Amino acid sequence: MTMATLDKAKVFRAPIVPAEVVVQETASTSFADLVRLMAEGIADAQMALDRSAAEMVTELAETTVQIIPSITEVVAADGTVTFTQGAPQTVSLLALGVKPTFYQFSQATVEVSMDLKLVEQINEDGTVKKGGLGLFAETSNIRFERKLNRDVSVHSKITATLVPVPAPLRLEIPRRTVTG
Repeated sequence: MTMATLDKAKVFRAPIVPAEVVVQETASTSFADLVRLMAEGIADAQMALDRSAAEMVTELAETTVQIIPSITEVVAADGTVTFTQGAPQTVSLLALGVKPTFYQFSQATVEVSMDLKLVEQINEDGTVKKGGLGLFAETSNIRFERKLNRDVSVHSKITATLVPVPAPLRLEIPRRTVTG
C-alpha cells in the first residue's frame, strides 16, 4: 500500500444496527439481561478497538515511503562543503517506528431511569415456577408519566472512559545500529 491508497482507507465502520432496520421497543426486560446487554456492548466496542489497531498495524506495515538512509557532509581543506547522500530505500512506516495507539475501556457507566419490579414466572397451570423469581426493569410507566406532563425526572446517560495502553510486546521491533 502506498501513501496514495492510504487516503482511500476505510474511515467509518458499519453500524451494529443500521438506521433502516425496523426496531420495536420492549416495555420491560430482566435486569440481568439489561446488565448483560451492556457488558456485551462494551465487549463488542473493545473488540472493534482491538481490530482497528490490528488493521492499523497491517496498514502501517504495507504503507511504504522512500527515505535517504544517510547523508555525508564533507568539508574540504579550503572550507567548501559538499554533501553525498546514500541510495534511497523503500521502507514501511512500521519499520520507521510509526505505531498505532492501542486503547481499552477503563470504565463504562450506563444510567437509565426505570422502575424495578420483582416478578415471578408462572407455569401454564397458574402456579409459580420454582426458581422463576427475577428482577425486571421497566420504562413504560416512566414514559407514560412523562406524556401526562407529570413531574417525573427521566434521564439516560452513557459514559465511557478510554485509556491508551502499551502496544503488545511482540510489536516492539528490536533495533540495532551497525557502523560500517
